[in-house]
Amino acid sequence: MYFEKQFGIDRKFWQKPSLYFFLSTMLLVGCGGSSGDDEESTGNLRLYNVSQNSPIIYLTIDQDLTDEDDDAYESTYTGVGFAEIGSIISVNTGDYFYEIAYQDDESKDRDSLALILEGSMSIDQDIIKFMVLNDDIHSPKVNIYQIPLIDDDTDSEDDLFNLRILNMHPSADVANIYFSKSDETINEAQLIGQFVHEELSDNQKLAQDSYIFYIVDAVTDDVVYQSEEITFSYPIQYIMAMRENTATGSSPYLLDKISNSTVVEYIDVESQSHIRAYNAIQLHDLIPDYQGDISFNLAGVHYSASSESFAFGQFSQTLVQENDDYSIDVLIPESNIQLLSKHLITLPDNSDKTIFFYIDETYVDDDNDGDIDENNDGIVDEIAIDIKSLVVDNNHSASIYDHSLTLINLVDSDDFGFVQFYFVSNNEMIDSTPYKPLVSYAQPSYTSLLNNTYKVYVVAVDNSSEIILESFELVLNEESKPLFLIIQDDVTSPTGYRVDIAEQ
Repeated sequence: MYFEKQFGIDRKFWQKPSLYFFLSTMLLVGCGGSSGDDEESTGNLRLYNVSQNSPIIYLTIDQDLTDEDDDAYESTYTGVGFAEIGSIISVNTGDYFYEIAYQDDESKDRDSLALILEGSMSIDQDIIKFMVLNDDIHSPKVNIYQIPLIDDDTDSEDDLFNLRILNMHPSADVANIYFSKSDETINEAQLIGQFVHEELSDNQKLAQDSYIFYIVDAVTDDVVYQSEEITFSYPIQYIMAMRENTATGSSPYLLDKISNSTVVEYIDVESQSHIRAYNAIQLHDLIPDYQGDISFNLAGVHYSASSESFAFGQFSQTLVQENDDYSIDVLIPESNIQLLSKHLITLPDNSDKTIFFYIDETYVDDDNDGDIDENNDGIVDEIAIDIKSLVVDNNHSASIYDHSLTLINLVDSDDFGFVQFYFVSNNEMIDSTPYKPLVSYAQPSYTSLLNNTYKVYVVAVDNSSEIILESFELVLNEESKPLFLIIQDDVTSPTGYRVDIAEQ
């Protein structure tokens, strides 16, 4: 299907700009600045990070690298993670140096940050310098686009908004982008333009409404991406930035809608989801048929799937599923015995989830008198068990300098309701480490660590005593992936507990 011929699009309406330094307008509102009693002319800058394997990035603006005078402007701004955008920074017009850096120790001071690259630029009145960090963080690149501010007062009368397209997909040398109104189909789609890699389009004004965007392969004319309905409700300036989909969906593309304050990610509407499970179900006298292996079934209105058998302390294979609401049953393989039935899980577009199945013990109090030892023999009269599920979103961060950890506590104890993980680097002690997250029973906890070698201690407090449940060494380097750290009971372990470490 050749869209331009089919729809008779006038390409003069959508002019393609040159590749570098584009005069165009964004969705941003600049704020003026002042110095002393006289009003100064100001300009603006903003950082957008699309370097997939970057850590949190810190931007420093410095008016004079050699001047120690307090009058020279110098500031380091809040960190910007991958696929995030920084706040609008307003500074007086003039020439400035910039530094792009990351945190490689505990300090976020400028002098302690690890420098990635540096350069210079001018800040001009009523212009936004839109800085885009892209490419591999080992050899990163900053594109700086000049975006004039627009007076949007007239747009509010006409119910218009400003739109431009930015192509930051690493392998999309050319991208054809179309749009239709939300109540139309691709058959009514109009061409916005054809954009090469790192190109920012000219500004176009459109009526405030809801639209669907399509990315069409420039060679085959196949639709390789379709957004959900995207609403533009305000007479401001927006950028729709095309970048690579790093999650589970089959489409390699996604769009970021960048406005004054936020970035909203829109994935392909046909993106499938991934799901796997972890077996933390202990052997128990109350389930004598269970010998350590389980499987699970997913049943939805339109789709269903089943896993293969997997053992205690192991993950299942990953199932690729259509987006739907599913009922989960956990079975003892080669039997009809259900350990869990009809638990609900929702798999949205492009999601990637892990389900942890575990045992939860409860004491039976049939007469509801609060006494679970009616004969006073020091033993609980009756115990009941439930198989429960904990659903966690997997992390897809590719940062090479810091790494995401998801901590799971599946220790069901009467003596303590949470454990504390201590991550101790070589020059620290348990008491001094800043990395010590608390993890409640069956509630995930999240932390991020810089590359280093850590001694890890998992500690519980029983009355006034601190007890080390498990300890081990954890090495994080550039090759490390986001990890699960799972603590659970283990009667075969010398300590009575075990910690499993697995990539997400």
